[in-house]
Amino acid sequence: MAIKTLLSSPPASPPHSAAGRVWSFLLYFGIPALLALGLAASLLLQPRYSSGSGQPLTTRFLHADAWLEPTAALQQLRQRPTRLALHADAGQAWLLADLPAGSSTDPGTRLALLVPAHPAGAPQCWLTPSLHAGDDASSSAPLEELEVRDGLLGQEMRLPNAPTADQVLCRLDMSAPARLSIEEWQSHELAGATAYTAQASGLLEGGLLTLAAFLIVISLTMREQPYTVLACWILCNLRLGAWALGWDHQFLGVIIPPAPLIWIRKLTVLVHYVLTVQLFTTLFQPSLDAATLRRLRLVGRTSAACLLVALLVLPGEWFPFTIFLTAWLASALVAVAVVHGLFRFNTRSQLWHTIGVCLALALLLTGLVLIGLGREHLIAPFAGVAALLLCNVLVALAAADKMREERQLRLRQRNDLIARDTLTPLGLFTLGATRHFEHLNPNARDILDIAPDADLHALAWSDFFPKVDWLEISVATEQGRDTEIQRIQASPDAPARNFLLRATLVGSRIEGSLQDISARTETIRKLRLMADNDPLTDTLNRRGIEKSMQKAIEDLQQVNTPCALAFLDLDHLKRVNDLFGHSMGDTLLQMVCERLKYSLSDNQPLGRIGNDEFIILFPGKRAGEVRRTAQDMIESLNGSALYVGERAFQLKSAMGLIDIDRTMTPKDAIAAASRACRDARKQHQDVVLYEENARELFDHIDEMHLFEQLESTGTSEDIFLEMQPIMSLRHPLQTLNFEALLRVRNTGARPLQTGKIIQAAEDSGMVTAIDKWVFTTLLDWMSRHHLKLGQTRQVNVNLSGVSLNDDRFIDALFGILNQQPQFTRRLCVEITEGVALQDLERTRQFMRRLQRMGARVALDDFGAGYTSFSYLKELPADMIKIDGTLIRDMLASEANIAIVNSIVDLAHNLGMECIAEWVEDVATLRALADMGVDYVQGYVISKSRPPLDILACENIMPLVADPAARAYIEEISGRRMP
Repeated sequence: MAIKTLLSSPPASPPHSAAGRVWSFLLYFGIPALLALGLAASLLLQPRYSSGSGQPLTTRFLHADAWLEPTAALQQLRQRPTRLALHADAGQAWLLADLPAGSSTDPGTRLALLVPAHPAGAPQCWLTPSLHAGDDASSSAPLEELEVRDGLLGQEMRLPNAPTADQVLCRLDMSAPARLSIEEWQSHELAGATAYTAQASGLLEGGLLTLAAFLIVISLTMREQPYTVLACWILCNLRLGAWALGWDHQFLGVIIPPAPLIWIRKLTVLVHYVLTVQLFTTLFQPSLDAATLRRLRLVGRTSAACLLVALLVLPGEWFPFTIFLTAWLASALVAVAVVHGLFRFNTRSQLWHTIGVCLALALLLTGLVLIGLGREHLIAPFAGVAALLLCNVLVALAAADKMREERQLRLRQRNDLIARDTLTPLGLFTLGATRHFEHLNPNARDILDIAPDADLHALAWSDFFPKVDWLEISVATEQGRDTEIQRIQASPDAPARNFLLRATLVGSRIEGSLQDISARTETIRKLRLMADNDPLTDTLNRRGIEKSMQKAIEDLQQVNTPCALAFLDLDHLKRVNDLFGHSMGDTLLQMVCERLKYSLSDNQPLGRIGNDEFIILFPGKRAGEVRRTAQDMIESLNGSALYVGERAFQLKSAMGLIDIDRTMTPKDAIAAASRACRDARKQHQDVVLYEENARELFDHIDEMHLFEQLESTGTSEDIFLEMQPIMSLRHPLQTLNFEALLRVRNTGARPLQTGKIIQAAEDSGMVTAIDKWVFTTLLDWMSRHHLKLGQTRQVNVNLSGVSLNDDRFIDALFGILNQQPQFTRRLCVEITEGVALQDLERTRQFMRRLQRMGARVALDDFGAGYTSFSYLKELPADMIKIDGTLIRDMLASEANIAIVNSIVDLAHNLGMECIAEWVEDVATLRALADMGVDYVQGYVISKSRPPLDILACENIMPLVADPAARAYIEEISGRRMP
């Protein structure tokens, strides 16, 4: 209290006088600077005691499992090699050290020996002559026992002034593994080193105990539990630091027996680990998210339990390894917290505290690691003491500052809460029994626009608000719920005013409050409007139009109200954005929307779902009824240019128009209308209409069902494979090759047009899922029936161009092929020629990767509209599949025959084989054989067959139905089939 009065009371002289300034300077700067200089000078002066170091003697070591007599131990030791030190296990240890020459010739020098260890019992040491000193006589000479004293540094022995022997024999009973050696000291140097160590030990214990006591006092006075945890952690640091420096066998001058010392060490490691995890997770808790903090605490508690079990169960030799592992695990846990702190703290003081904690923790854990490795002798006493004190002070300062900031934050939060509750603009009122106002505070007068001199008794509640059930409002207020009411508008154009009402019944009167939330209500209304509208075009966005569509679908399901849906797509808008900038494109979009709105009524919502894609709803109308309106909108967009400044832009738009089905979702309806719009583009029409019972709509529903199954499960019951045989013209009866073809059935089990399904899959991005299913299903089928496919040398399978350009699919495909490499070698992957030529390098790499796995590659639809000859040599294809349109009409003209013949010759010259597809008659079959075509495929051989038909045949002949074709096959094969 006196110190507080001294520091807080002003000096006797006026504060602005010269004497006052001198007094302030001396008090706050001079005296602290003088003390700091004195402390620095004391550190630079020569210390009274020196740490010094002894001279290790060459020593022989023996670990004895049973009791030995000194003479027997001496004989065994003399057979051992000499060392300077040894890490010995627990148990009886014998040491035989050679005294240096001259130690017995200088009577004026008093020597001492030191064994830096603390055994379980009192050690025994004897002087003995070496073997060469007297041969047999020396071995039978009596042993001279030395007095051994347990000192701070270890076991001390004083040598006589004129020793008669030149070796020292010692027996130690070690309760724990330790590093053993015998050192030679000058007596005065050993005394100085002991005093030096005692001084360092006292400094360590005094400093850390004082710091811990100070923190406990703070914890008790401020009721802050983290200070108690920090004090206990510092006490654990004191014990670990003493252990690292070799002093933990004593505490406050009391020698600790070796047996309990082992358990004290184990308990210290466990408690220190638990406190470290708890302290640093608490210290860095503000910078850790909840998930990371929960995981850190879970790992810390689990590892602490494992550490407890390890310390109780594992043998003593595992103790150093356990300490080493504990240090690194604690380092990892704290490192996570520190890294979060470094990146999330936003003040310089927090950053420096974090850095200080990092340095302190690094020094502390380094000491633990050295203990675990058995290298604690590398730590210098005073340097270790200074480092340990500094570490603990840094951590204590960081923790104290952190707790102070948290306390200030809680205080600020409490003050802010009080201020918000006190200063919130609430209007307080009192209503009488007739529900006229009896009292209004100034805030209530302001929000109700009542003049200060107005007669309150003439104003009733019903003049401002509608009638309410006051009992219900009172109950809601007691339950903590607010009631939102709206003020009666003075005029239709007046802005709406919204209030939160709280009230309670007091007899016949009502006490209540009003809070004006008009601004908040208007903000929420605008946010809701923004959530459903596109701010650029002032139309509905995808969310808004889907909500309108969902309502239309519900009306269709409940009251059978029809609804038509239009999908509009603008062309060339991307080109405008690229050439003239997005601001020009945005202006065009706004002009387009204005033209569209001109043709629509208020109950026909317009929505923008993409950059250049729009949705229009026609509630209560069928698609056929609004076709004229749709046509007018397209003509208004396509018929005249749009002018932005001096520039004229001619957009090309198309529209798909459908009737919404009651089974559709908004997503399904948009997809169906989008398909109709794509068909309009392909057919070069302005509008394509799919009415309620249109076949295209049912096909689209089946397609979407199929795609959803593939996307969710990877397979579908509506798709299956058929096999169309491919016959070799060289050996038609020796092989049974075929091409795997995808087939799709609808709900009536009738095959749909696969080409349309594939096109829809490519447009929707689902073709990769189909290709993945085809390859997986085909290889699984071949694996199950490989014993019946002995004549099958090659199985052709198509790959979509979209899949070829999808890196993720390519990786998945080769993963599928790697699972069945023996059947991959029978595959021939067909790539459409047009797709292959789009990116020659990519196609070339894909082909070579397949060929390295043993598969073959064929160019499909070769000759269909590309200058293929100039690129053919660039692609390492194995086969060419000539386009069917060339084969089907080949015999119609000599020119067609010449084209096919040239393709066959070119392929053979490049080392490739040829397949001719769409072969439909025997005459074409004969002509192709004469040209040297290798394989043929078509209806003259066989149509596509179920897989069971392929498995039932040993060769291709049972699959050929045409008698003329069968006869020709027998002719070229040289044998007649039954």
